Amino acid sequence: MWFVKYNIIITIYNFCTFLEFLLHKLTAKDTGKTCLMKALLNINEKTPEIVCILLSFAEENGFMEKFINAEYTEENYKGQTALNIAIERRQTELVRYLIDKGANIDVRAKGRFFSPKNKFEGFYFGESPLALAACTNQLEVVLLLIDKKPTNVTNQDSLGNTVLHALVTVADNSEAQNAFILDMYDTILRKSKNKSLEHITNKEGLTPMQLAAKTGKTEILRYILSREIKDKENRVLSRKFTDWAYGPVSSSLYDLQDVDTCWPKSLLEIVVYNTNIDNRYELLTLEPLHTLLQLKWKKFARYMFFMSFLLCFIYNIALTLVSYYRPRGDQQLYPLSFSHDKGWLQLVGQMFIIVFATYLMIKESVVIFWGKNSNLKSLLSDAWFHVLFFIQAILVILSVFCYLFGVKEYLAFLVLAMALGWTNLLYYTRGFQSLGIYSVMIQKVILNDVLKFLFVYILFLFGFGVALASLIEHCVDGEDCVAYQSFSTAIVELFKLTIGLGDLEIQQESRYPVLFLLLLIVYVILTFVLLLNMLIALMGETVEKISNESEHIWRLQRARTILEFEKSLPDWLHRKFQLGESCTISKRDNRTCLRINEVKWTEWQNHVSCINEEPVSSLIAGM
Repeated sequence: MWFVKYNIIITIYNFCTFLEFLLHKLTAKDTGKTCLMKALLNINEKTPEIVCILLSFAEENGFMEKFINAEYTEENYKGQTALNIAIERRQTELVRYLIDKGANIDVRAKGRFFSPKNKFEGFYFGESPLALAACTNQLEVVLLLIDKKPTNVTNQDSLGNTVLHALVTVADNSEAQNAFILDMYDTILRKSKNKSLEHITNKEGLTPMQLAAKTGKTEILRYILSREIKDKENRVLSRKFTDWAYGPVSSSLYDLQDVDTCWPKSLLEIVVYNTNIDNRYELLTLEPLHTLLQLKWKKFARYMFFMSFLLCFIYNIALTLVSYYRPRGDQQLYPLSFSHDKGWLQLVGQMFIIVFATYLMIKESVVIFWGKNSNLKSLLSDAWFHVLFFIQAILVILSVFCYLFGVKEYLAFLVLAMALGWTNLLYYTRGFQSLGIYSVMIQKVILNDVLKFLFVYILFLFGFGVALASLIEHCVDGEDCVAYQSFSTAIVELFKLTIGLGDLEIQQESRYPVLFLLLLIVYVILTFVLLLNMLIALMGETVEKISNESEHIWRLQRARTILEFEKSLPDWLHRKFQLGESCTISKRDNRTCLRINEVKWTEWQNHVSCINEEPVSSLIAGM
């Protein structure tokens, strides 16, 4: 008996070894590419016949499953199977044939090409066959894969992305691509048995809608926010509900979930604080974001803005008075001494400015150093006033402490803080569209043009300053010294030449007067003639460019201001000022919605539909 069992084991082992040998012979050692994959990579009229022969041979010899699901082992295309290649080659019938023969549809292509670190190494289509078919506009294949395994749509890849995330990622805001992306997104959403598919988050904690906002995909975000589905089965997928319509006027309710700031990672915060996309202004014009910001401004932000301006103005007045009515001459410096006439005013003013400066320092340091949306690019482009307010607060605190300890240099800190304080009032021009743009222009000119000019100018100033100072002979005792007697004075004189206040007199005491004059002439040409005129031209170009985008920039500034004020509200006030109304979509689906009345003349003239004579906003499900 044992001999029979032994022979059976030997036979099975030999058979398995034979199968492995066959599979090994049909597979490339270095890449893991099988002859089936090679056939699919080289599509011609004989490819279907060759695929059928190869699969029949594998089936007859008992290694079909391993053969049809063999994966690339090469680093760039690791994990790719014959099914992925057939989809990429747009061979629908071969895809259907492979699936019928047992091709696994849950495989993941995780090679470097499919998860590129930069756009030149590959392209992200998602890792699953479903995502690949969806992102390459193969609707028939998508429906085939969903019918084969309905739960396939909820699968997540190594980034945590579903097929919807993948569609958002590949969208590029071009008109040609948007059409099929939106159609594919809508089809998959409706076909999915899981009605919460759109709420699945990736490893960054982002839903497809939030990912669209973060990456600046305008059209797909517009579609998601304004999606309205009439059929009862899929009505739960809607984010917009038309309550009533009369002529060109309609009243719609927009779902505020994940849009308003009361939800984590809200769309408002993502769009307003995301400096990595260039079309933030365009995203803020989408509904309900546009109306939501307007209502927040009218309900509470404008009042907080005015109170903040009033308090800051009083603070600067106090700072100015403290600076003006300071102890002079032989009067004692300490504020607790009332030996001078305005001692009591000095004391009250010092107490007020130290309290307010401390508040400013804490408030702005939280925004700059601990804000979750704070980074260098964001601070320089949107929030440079936070930095200026913080610096001013530090200068005020330093001046007060120096004053308390009797250090006379306190006045230098106080004067700098006073000058910066009045300049910071430009922040409040953003409350008015006509004034806010001037503040933007100043900011952009300083950051884009003046800083570049100063960098180059300082190089010239230092280089020529060292050269000219080296040519000056040392002064002899008892003789009058020339103007360029040191490096510091050389720098000052060169700066005067730049602004047109200097002269080109030959320095008689220089070692080489002709060379000295030649250097001065070259310096004037490079700085006064070239750099200054280039700066003026660049500033004019910047101003013209910003003028064309003035309204967009102003709206973005005001949006950021609204969110900053809203964050500063205590919880009970935040809840009180929360916008929206409760609406019932179904028995178990209650949402917070924002009502927006819209007038659409074009759509009304072209598409006249049935209207609700008795709108009931709280019972949308019965419409």
